[in-house]
Amino acid sequence: MNDEQSKRLSDAADAVIQATLAIEEAREMLNDRRFESEQERERISAAQQMSSKLESAGKRIDDAVRKSAIAAAALGRPGSFARFKDATTAVRSGRSLARSALELDGVANKRSRGQESLAQLEEALNAAAAIVFGD
Repeated sequence: MNDEQSKRLSDAADAVIQATLAIEEAREMLNDRRFESEQERERISAAQQMSSKLESAGKRIDDAVRKSAIAAAALGRPGSFARFKDATTAVRSGRSLARSALELDGVANKRSRGQESLAQLEEALNAAAAIVFGD
């Protein structure tokens, strides 16, 4: 592995790690106690923060997927392009679900949509990690 390949792989690994931390923050928001609050204002605030954290995680995952694919191409790893396409589809879906969560009526529906978003984003993150770290 030459220096350029090593740098690409290192950048991709760092992006996957940063995305993993972002997805954990989003997961914590889904478990925020404010969703169970008796005050509508607090429930709405929790839903807004959840959507924001999911969208932020989605951006980081998108970056990790892209960097992972570039590193895999530089290293000539077979099967990486198919994983890249699957991950790209999953991250787009996850980000779309995160954005649409706020449009739903009822906090329970917003939270449920957030959980769907999280599942899609985790699928994309796992694909990016597989590209970088192998199966």
